[in-house]
Amino acid sequence: MEFTIRQARREDAAFIARAVLTAIGDELTVHMAGGADRVPLVREVFTNLAAMDVSQYSYRNTLIAEGPDGNAAGAVVCYDGARLYELREAFVNEANRLLGWNTTQAEFTDETSADEVYLDSLMVVPEYRRRGLGAMLIAEAGKKAAEAGKPLGLLVDFDNPNAKRLYTGVGFVSVGTRPFAGKEMEHLQLLSKK
Repeated sequence: MEFTIRQARREDAAFIARAVLTAIGDELTVHMAGGADRVPLVREVFTNLAAMDVSQYSYRNTLIAEGPDGNAAGAVVCYDGARLYELREAFVNEANRLLGWNTTQAEFTDETSADEVYLDSLMVVPEYRRRGLGAMLIAEAGKKAAEAGKPLGLLVDFDNPNAKRLYTGVGFVSVGTRPFAGKEMEHLQLLSKK
């Protein structure tokens, strides 16, 4: 099956939100929402963020994979870690506004750092899995990292060996641990190739 990778557009916002929420997982999504009945609000937060020009989850930071039928088959969200604070401000504002949080950037631990391009979210729609699409999306994110002269970095849950197998299978190596949402995660990097 032939896939096409393209830069996301603002009208892809709902699909990007789906990708981010898939990466976050149901448990953390419900926790962020403050209950299962409020999950649609979290979806709205991430859809709004994906439609913005400047946010971690912006369409500008996302690549979309399309199948031959033109349907979105997957997405990868990645951004330069040096822009974390600038990009995260939109998340803080939307979470405070829609979820009723009362938080500031100072309360967050950093999932990335200025010395890497951060692969924030990766999703392949279930019917398109096991066809190499995840690896294709990672390779495209790796090109962005190489252009920036930085390694591509990500966090993977120790409880998700399938994800780690995907990442190590395309060349990521463990470089330590980092906290995310109160949980210690494995920090992996793929060295950029020029």
